[in-house]
Amino acid sequence: MILPSERATNFVYAIRNIVQAAEALERRGRKVIYLNIGDPQSFGFRPPAEIIEAVDRATRTKFTGYSHSAGLLEGRQAVAQYASALGGAETSPADVLLTSGASEAADLLLTALVNPGDEVLLPAPGYPIYSAILSKLTVKARYYNLNHKSNWQPSLDEVSSLINDRTRAIVLINPSNPTGAITADETTKALLELAAKHNLLVISDEVYRELCFEKPPTSASVLARDAGAPGVVLESLSKTHMLSGWRVGWMRFVPSAQTRDLKSATLRLAGGRLCSPTIAQYAIEPALLGDQRSIRKFTEEIRTRRDYAVKRVAGIEGLSCTLPDAAFYLMVHVEDMGGRTDEQFVLDLLEASNVLVVHGSGFGSDPQAGYFRLVYLGNEDVLGAAFDGIEKSLRVLAAVT
Repeated sequence: MILPSERATNFVYAIRNIVQAAEALERRGRKVIYLNIGDPQSFGFRPPAEIIEAVDRATRTKFTGYSHSAGLLEGRQAVAQYASALGGAETSPADVLLTSGASEAADLLLTALVNPGDEVLLPAPGYPIYSAILSKLTVKARYYNLNHKSNWQPSLDEVSSLINDRTRAIVLINPSNPTGAITADETTKALLELAAKHNLLVISDEVYRELCFEKPPTSASVLARDAGAPGVVLESLSKTHMLSGWRVGWMRFVPSAQTRDLKSATLRLAGGRLCSPTIAQYAIEPALLGDQRSIRKFTEEIRTRRDYAVKRVAGIEGLSCTLPDAAFYLMVHVEDMGGRTDEQFVLDLLEASNVLVVHGSGFGSDPQAGYFRLVYLGNEDVLGAAFDGIEKSLRVLAAVT
């Protein structure tokens, strides 16, 4: 028998790993409502027609072979123009590296940055791909805690207390996945200044910045200029433009002078996978520089679904949540899990309700804290059926504790 590496065993990505339990139910003839993955297309949303048309033309009239490992020049130019228009963050195409989604960007960047035994500060709860990558790289994730009582805002004092001589970077996720909260610009600027003081890289995941229901946060790339902190911003078209399966993402290095060597190392690693999918890169220019009505329409639609989901949670005894500022997730708090860990609670809830959500500890939360993440992209029929099932199942679960 050929045994796998310890590295593979350590790679845990809760959002997909928990699907196995749902698939087992389906093999038993049960119909599962999947509210675990934030994929707009899975809930009936379609990419903007103008992007599909632009990429279709490109497949017939433009180059579709191996691109430069950093990506097609026209795609990088579009990202640079978009980033420069944010104000205060003049960006060159040379500062942009196109990737297969923001997840590949995180993998390439962290691999280029850290050595075994290093440490990286992550938000808890936060997007679990970061902890999975660090485990693979035998790097320690140290968590700064976000609490629903402060609307999931990070504490500068706590972050500062976690920094030591092994710390290499601070990861910010703004707006947050899984909470949908927006970190205040003042807090982000203070974190950037802290990073500058300790010569740490700031990795700012801003995938949901264009999907805000209120004023979006200022990009860390803009705030970094005054703070003097080196940073890398990760973005993608997966969520904003409903292109999840196209795998279109990128990273932006700011400022150039402080990130030059890291950029070179990351590009060297990117060369090993040749390039991200060339055809999909033709979506970047129309998405970033074209008509933005599709994003506004999508945002207003998910705002309606957010409001319905929050109302339903408020009506279920024993559950609560904050009102998300962005994205399409609810981090739901369970008052009493009946002595279970959050993962066991989610599995029991799945068995009782046929609804799949993700346990909070899959995002770095304390397993006893009583959280699960729910995707509210479904229409009212889908969400209504899910919440009806959850409400009935909570009574059943309470009876068997």
